[in-house]
Amino acid sequence: MARVWESFLTEDDKKVVANRKLRESTGPSANLALLVIDMQVTACGDEMPIWEQLDRYPGACGPHAWKAIPVQQRLLAAAREVGMPVIYSKHVFHAYTGLERSTGGVFAATDPRSEVPQEVAMQPGDLLVEKQTPSCFAFTNLPLILGELGVDGLIVVGNSTSGCVRATCVDGAGLGYSMNVVEEGVFDRIEMSHAAALFDMQFKICNVIDESDALNAIGAPAPALASAS
Repeated sequence: MARVWESFLTEDDKKVVANRKLRESTGPSANLALLVIDMQVTACGDEMPIWEQLDRYPGACGPHAWKAIPVQQRLLAAAREVGMPVIYSKHVFHAYTGLERSTGGVFAATDPRSEVPQEVAMQPGDLLVEKQTPSCFAFTNLPLILGELGVDGLIVVGNSTSGCVRATCVDGAGLGYSMNVVEEGVFDRIEMSHAAALFDMQFKICNVIDESDALNAIGAPAPALASAS
């Protein structure tokens, strides 16, 4: 599979990659959960050019988000089929905290744009982690949840590749979790940022896998895998 970052590499970059031993993919661990990062209305916006909707959705990723959503839907269906834990994160601010961003803006809990869109809505049994920093691990109860579930690795999809996804993977890898980012299941506003972040994660931090690898790691039974194609 051609990797999304390849078109951004210079000829010198390609020679460095070809001649220097970089980190090898470790493969997903045995006890996995699916982590859906910050799939919120404001991050997705509408399926139209990003610059045409920034007044309504300042963080919109537009077509990039909507291209990733069908991938996420298939992975969510597969994970739920086999009983794999599904964990969502939301970047959200509640008024009771007294934090400045809780009184206005797209991530205030009172703003409908902070909600998860119905296309990838949470279902009964899914878990939610609320956060106020880029990383799902920073100042949250995610490590406690993973410990309780016996989870030692995460399959990661969501928003945004260079921001909350990358920050979560840096922290997760540092804490010893197997972090596995699904290339087609994450997205960003800027294509260069998306590609560069995936490159950095694959070669320095964690595994970048494709949808097929993710479905195999989930271990969905034949009917679920068939419906994902």
